[in-house]
Amino acid sequence: MENYSEILKNQLNEINDLIAKSNKNLSKLQNVPNRNIMVSQCKGCCQYYWYDKVENKKEYIKKTEKGEIRRILQRDYEKAINKKLNSLKRKLSKFLKTYDIDEIESVYTNLPEARKILVTPILETKEEFVKKWENVAYEPMEISDNIEFVSFNGVKVRSKSELIIANMLEQNGVSYRYEYPIMLNGLGTVRPDFLCLNARTGKEYVWEHFGMMDNVAYANKNINKIQTYEQNGFLAGKNMIMTFEASSTPLSSSVVMRMIEEYLL
Repeated sequence: MENYSEILKNQLNEINDLIAKSNKNLSKLQNVPNRNIMVSQCKGCCQYYWYDKVENKKEYIKKTEKGEIRRILQRDYEKAINKKLNSLKRKLSKFLKTYDIDEIESVYTNLPEARKILVTPILETKEEFVKKWENVAYEPMEISDNIEFVSFNGVKVRSKSELIIANMLEQNGVSYRYEYPIMLNGLGTVRPDFLCLNARTGKEYVWEHFGMMDNVAYANKNINKIQTYEQNGFLAGKNMIMTFEASSTPLSSSVVMRMIEEYLL
């Protein structure tokens, strides 16, 4: 089960930003008079009135006073939205103090081994999920014996750049399947360079490395491939990672590391 703690913390930060913006707006409107406005419809048009609650009287607002109406209504809106934002902030802050979805799994993982072996957890543990994901069987594509790029864990890949990616995935404990077949409408079966798993969230990412982008034919072919990925719901930053290089711009290991940190850890 995915832990939404970081997402909720980011949303709390967004709420704080909105509160700061609203406070700034309110400070600009602090000298606006406290007058009540009544709105009615007449022949499909809005009519505005000054309303005296004490005497229950209303007075038609002239067109020359529309600027004043706008400031009063804006001030009233800012007060309402400021109140709502602060209420949401309190609720979300309180919730985050006690929210920990991993407690569900810990009920099982904290059991003594003697009990654990006789209990079936309501949720598959992350360790079991990752192990099952890693053990999925598939037929790998053939790689020429002349190619000698082999990762730390013994996975044979097709290029030096793919070797950099594979080794860095392994060094950071990221599970992956090399050239695992997936179906794309419009292309049929394709084998992305890597299908990676974020063990923390359980989310899969396709990782494609495009290594000859200064070759026009290669670039055109793979732009079409990227568009087909997008048409099938694989979007960069959502569930797809893409890296690129050209003869004058080789793959940077720092870029690979940033991708791993951003999406896979």
